[in-house]
Amino acid sequence: MPQLDPSSFGSQLFWLAICFVTLYLVMAVFVLPRITGTLAARADQMEGDLAEAEALSDKAEAALAAYEEALAQARTRALGLAQDMRADVQAETERQKSELDASLAATAKAADARLEAARTKAMEGLQNAAQDIVADVMSAVGVEQADEKAVAKAVTQAFASTSDTVKAG
Repeated sequence: MPQLDPSSFGSQLFWLAICFVTLYLVMAVFVLPRITGTLAARADQMEGDLAEAEALSDKAEAALAAYEEALAQARTRALGLAQDMRADVQAETERQKSELDASLAATAKAADARLEAARTKAMEGLQNAAQDIVADVMSAVGVEQADEKAVAKAVTQAFASTSDTVKAG
């Protein structure tokens, strides 16, 4: 093998040194600065992308917080409106109930007045009929004709005691 011949070691070392220096200069001047620049550009781009992603994340969190705040306010407002509506409906119901109660009380009072008037009229009719019957019974029995005033007074007393008993019961 010619590479292992000791007589050519000097020239081989010379060309080795030239190739090494040339390769070193090419790498140091041309290749390594490009690689370094590319790596630096990639690092800067990644840092920028990470910063942008973090900014967007912060923006998204702020938007989410604003959304949750708006949702909470809307819920609070809806609850307030529901309570207001419930109070309005309850007030309206109470008003209508009181009007109905007043109307029913007035109707009942009027019915009681009509009933009392009809009762009084019926009692007067009964009293007159009782006076006529007492007079007829007395004349049928053969007792002398009683004084109309005395019969009226006795029937009135009897009806008064009967109506006191009826009212008490």
